[in-house]
Amino acid sequence: MDDETSPGAEPPRAPALTCRPDRRFTALAGAGVVAALVALALAGDGPSRAMAAVAVAVLLVYVVSDVVFSPRLVASVEGLTVRSPLVRTTLPWAAVEDVRADTRIRLGLRSTTLEIDAGETLIVLSGRAIGGDPAVVAELARSFRPLTR
Repeated sequence: MDDETSPGAEPPRAPALTCRPDRRFTALAGAGVVAALVALALAGDGPSRAMAAVAVAVLLVYVVSDVVFSPRLVASVEGLTVRSPLVRTTLPWAAVEDVRADTRIRLGLRSTTLEIDAGETLIVLSGRAIGGDPAVVAELARSFRPLTR
């Protein structure tokens, strides 16, 4: 019996691009939380404890946001779905003006982000947040846009 016709089988899914934070960086931040907790327990003076506490808080925010807001971007023929700490929205392609990679050089450092322009809304996602090169993700996401607008 064919899987597609068997009772209880899910219908085939339409292709979609799913972008989520790289789990290796999430695991590394989790290891940093553990190391900072050990440093917090072993710290003797106030400034050392404060520094370790700040490290725990910052790294824990990274880990929690990577888990809670995953996947960050899903592109399909219907549109784009974004889940980030500041923006949670589904945009039909008719509302999306452009999806592009923006590269800037500041203080000698090159930074490339993915920008989703939806009229009055501009969503900016880092390469770390989407787990890949923003230029490649922008090209792949645009490939899901229907030809007719």
